[in-house]
Amino acid sequence: MATEAKNQTEEQVTKLHRLTVNLTERAHEALETTAALTRRSKTDTVNRALIVNQWLEEVIHNKGSIYVEEKPGELQKVKII
Repeated sequence: MATEAKNQTEEQVTKLHRLTVNLTERAHEALETTAALTRRSKTDTVNRALIVNQWLEEVIHNKGSIYVEEKPGELQKVKII
């Protein structure tokens, strides 16, 4: 995923599409928190979230698994429903 982002052409990076969305309160709070934690704009945060979601969906579609290690040595399989 990171390599793909680095390989984007300048045209792909600069071509913008405007979109209006309605966020739930929970999604709005997640956007605000994530943007603050990463010090990225809301636009960059939404763009990254969509790219990560695409990757997750592709892993799931291809019968792959995703694991997270919140604490050292405690690996947990992530279940996305």
